[in-house]
Amino acid sequence: MARRSGSNASQRKSSPLGSLDPAERGVVLDRLLIVHPELHGDAERLATDLLVAVSVERVASEVEAALVWISLDALAARSGRMLGRGYVHESEAAWELVNEAIEPFRADLDRRAALGLLDAAANLAVGTVAGVYRVREPEEGTVLAYAGEDTPTDLAEEFLDRAAKLGVALPDDAAESHWPGWSDLW
Repeated sequence: MARRSGSNASQRKSSPLGSLDPAERGVVLDRLLIVHPELHGDAERLATDLLVAVSVERVASEVEAALVWISLDALAARSGRMLGRGYVHESEAAWELVNEAIEPFRADLDRRAALGLLDAAANLAVGTVAGVYRVREPEEGTVLAYAGEDTPTDLAEEFLDRAAKLGVALPDDAAESHWPGWSDLW
């Protein structure tokens, strides 16, 4: 048996397909499905498999990181005297930045719910609120702290309301398991 040299990862990177960025891979997939429409069903199944695989823990970690690592430089650039806006208080600018950080998770919830992937949407909602719960007492001097002490609970309530309006039912044990100090939220 012939021995393969190098790892699969290095072989992928040395091929044109392996070197593509995500947008370029999307173009290749689109073109492949035009040339081979018989692959459309397989592509849909693979896409669905990808969308239903939502880890509550992974989402919680991503949300936590998104909220903790908002740059103070970004806050400084958005607050104070702003041309065309007048004076913008740091708490208002911080709230805007926090909302921008959580927006991709809102959009993902909407997308999965619209596709009827309600279990995946539920895991995403639980993970998002769990991630916000992890930063419920933000470190002083962070953008999240500048946004206001009620910001984490406000974000969590808004996310849970959004999930409910989309018809996403959360597991009965979600609050107890993932945000026990906020059992009154849901």
